[in-house]
Amino acid sequence: MRVAVIAGSISGGFRIAREIECLPGVEVFVLACSVGKRSRLLRWTREVLSALKSFKWVTLAARVYGYARRGRLIILHHPLDDATSIERVRSLQCDVGLHAANVIYREPVISAFRLGILNAHIGILPKYRGRCVAEWSILQGEPTGVTVFFIDPGIDTGARIVLREFIPSNGWRNVRALKNMLFRCDARLYRKALEALMSAEFSLESNDISKGQRYYVMSRLFTKVVNKILATTHIVAG
Repeated sequence: MRVAVIAGSISGGFRIAREIECLPGVEVFVLACSVGKRSRLLRWTREVLSALKSFKWVTLAARVYGYARRGRLIILHHPLDDATSIERVRSLQCDVGLHAANVIYREPVISAFRLGILNAHIGILPKYRGRCVAEWSILQGEPTGVTVFFIDPGIDTGARIVLREFIPSNGWRNVRALKNMLFRCDARLYRKALEALMSAEFSLESNDISKGQRYYVMSRLFTKVVNKILATTHIVAG
């Protein structure tokens, strides 16, 4: 299976790549895409700063060299939905893409992957789609967690779910800490999703959006309520 990590930064791409590159039968690419309209100087400055925060620079440099030498590091200088970028992605002939960039995926990019692009959504689908779903789950007394599913051009409406994992919110002091933890589960859960997809006994679940709704950014007032709930459970758990 050929897998490409679609990342907004090189260091972000390698954070996920190192989790899945040990899977038998998986060939991993890191696809660093251009996010926004940054100049090349600003982009590479941010790359260096991100690398210094995320890895020991010697380790990252060795990984970058190894991937580049084998043609597995691709740096796109145009937006991901640009025709030049799409053609480059298609040329890799990847089976699956892994979302790790702040970009919107349109159908030509999605269809450049044989099976599609996986997203690690920090909410339980199909019930919780959209924004601030971890907060809305807590406010309504529902469990939090992550759903890995194949995207479509809609907002968390992709019909094929690979896995869900319920991850308790108790023990976290506030929304920011909780969400940071959930976001950081992406690499581990992408690995589990790929393992599932390569299993002969595996079958996809349906993301029936009629069983849930789309949520939007939570107000500061409600966020304060959620933080109080988390603070209380943190004390109890402690």
